[in-house]
Amino acid sequence: MTASQPADSDDSCDMQATLLLAAIESFTVGLVIVAQDGTILHKNKHAQVLLEDMPCPSSTAIPKDLWYCCQSLMEHQEEQTDLLPEDCTIILEDEIPTEHGPIHMRAQWFDWDNSVYQSNDCFLITLEDRQQSLTVIANQEAQRYGLTNRETDVWCLKRMGHSYKEIAGRLFISENTVKKHLKNIYSKKEQSTWSV
Repeated sequence: MTASQPADSDDSCDMQATLLLAAIESFTVGLVIVAQDGTILHKNKHAQVLLEDMPCPSSTAIPKDLWYCCQSLMEHQEEQTDLLPEDCTIILEDEIPTEHGPIHMRAQWFDWDNSVYQSNDCFLITLEDRQQSLTVIANQEAQRYGLTNRETDVWCLKRMGHSYKEIAGRLFISENTVKKHLKNIYSKKEQSTWSV
């Protein structure tokens, strides 16, 4: 073993940590890495935006709504190891209401061996803005089905779970017009599936 090998090992760990953090930043959902004491070790930019809608005791602590899932994972950790195979990952999910709409949250154990934080067995929490995700999906479907701009507006609202009356009110059109647009959308959707 040469003197350069430990340095190479440290460089490799630093590079892995850098790559992990770069990957976390590139995700389109919010990702938060949390220590077992509730301290936020890292959060990507999407998580930062979503966390702003939740009451937080401090900028380094996780909101209570998210912490409940982490606590549940800790409380039942021994039961999980007795009942389930070692390679089984338990993921707890919840919907967190915010004034901008529901946030879908998933929490799981995350073994992060990172010399910067010196912490193992953290939690990995993903946060997804459901309305934003449904809008993206609806826009992709609109493009696939060849919808007009107005049909796309109607389809986005319908995918978010709005009623005909709510869609009509938001778009300043009659409920009958909403029904006609949706009839056209379903027809185009049907044609799209037959042409594949």
